[in-house]
Amino acid sequence: MHTHALAAGLRPRRSLWLSRRARWSAAAVAALTAVLVVFSVVYRVSQRPYGFERFERIGGVGLPAGTEGARAFLDGGRAFLGHPTGGGQYELRAVDAGKPSTVVWRNSKLTSVDTFRAARGMVQVTGLPDAGGNRRVTLLNANNGLPFTTFDVSAGDRWMLIGKYFVRYSATDHRLVVTDVGTGRRTVAFDQPDGAGSWWPTDNWSGQQVPTSIGGEPINEALTVDPRIVRATPGRGLEVVGLANGRAIGSGSGLTEPGDLVYAYEDQIFVAGHAAGFQVRAYDRTRLSRPQWTWTSPDAQARPLFVSACGERRVCVGEEHHLTELNTETGEVAFRIVAERPSMAVPVGDRVMLRTATQAIGVTESLLAADGRTVRSWPGKRAARLDEGSYLLLPAVPPSGEYPWAGVDASRGTARELGTIDARPDACTWSHTYLACATTHEFVFYRIRTPWYSL
Repeated sequence: MHTHALAAGLRPRRSLWLSRRARWSAAAVAALTAVLVVFSVVYRVSQRPYGFERFERIGGVGLPAGTEGARAFLDGGRAFLGHPTGGGQYELRAVDAGKPSTVVWRNSKLTSVDTFRAARGMVQVTGLPDAGGNRRVTLLNANNGLPFTTFDVSAGDRWMLIGKYFVRYSATDHRLVVTDVGTGRRTVAFDQPDGAGSWWPTDNWSGQQVPTSIGGEPINEALTVDPRIVRATPGRGLEVVGLANGRAIGSGSGLTEPGDLVYAYEDQIFVAGHAAGFQVRAYDRTRLSRPQWTWTSPDAQARPLFVSACGERRVCVGEEHHLTELNTETGEVAFRIVAERPSMAVPVGDRVMLRTATQAIGVTESLLAADGRTVRSWPGKRAARLDEGSYLLLPAVPPSGEYPWAGVDASRGTARELGTIDARPDACTWSHTYLACATTHEFVFYRIRTPWYSL
């Protein structure tokens, strides 16, 4: 009985302890929930797509007086700065884009440099042509600036860095040669008698790539990192081959005519006939025996200007007076609109950035909704895609002196003035967060995004 009474006496205290623990647990859960809600709200606000900031100068790197031909190349949080130093010498350095005064490395032993660009841990330096049009392409380690391989190319050659492979068409012997840049080993070579335009890389980066300049040259990657290319074969055929071993994953004959447009995007190949009243045919790259679908332009006089990816499962076809967006899986028309001399259609979220040109107005940039409706147009402007849903606007013909920049939020169709810069557009480069321009006396750096955005 005593034990029973003791146990009974403890029950209220145990119940009280359980009650307190439950209250503490509930409070902890409520506090954690509140923290998660606040974090979610703050994160969503901070990560609000395409939230532009006014230009915020964050630093500069001085240039010697009278320097010409300086250029910068931004690759994420790192910037590569280059300029001639006289006597054919060239200096290239890497700096922290957020702290431009912080030099990561410097290479002052380069000579006769024409251009350079960064991609996939490498810096590709292309030399000036000699009297015969020959150039030297040098690849540097992006982490320390040291060269690790070179390639000599001739006038008329076509070359491209695709992932870890250097692909070169030689105009002298009509050969397509693939080299692994890491090992220096030639992996495969093809006879390619139909010329430099008879092979095509696979575009698998259109939705993510960031142009580094007004010319649209991609910054973070090349056009493609897909280690497969499409090449023309005898009998008007096409063949999809791997760069590692030259093995074909798909082939077919009678697929093209001379002058046809060929565009390889992800797992498909699109062929647009060059004749008036053309057709677009879509093929699975592993099964080229027959097309997945065929679309015929309703304009009997039309010829194709370009075929390019312009959205998720979407491909755009440009003609002299029209732009058509097709579903890549079915070939169904998403929209067809009147557009004078379209030259570029680029995806920005679920919308399309379209460039057209007329003699009366010149270049016009237009933002199209998913149904092809024009959301807004900017006559006399030239756009450069910044990321998956926004782009920069500059004057198509920049005036001398300072000129304005604007940022466009594609989801809202709104533009914001960012500031003015006294530098040539082709001397500027940008990433998701930063802008760098080579002026007459320095490389100047600006932030155009909040730090949250680049996380």
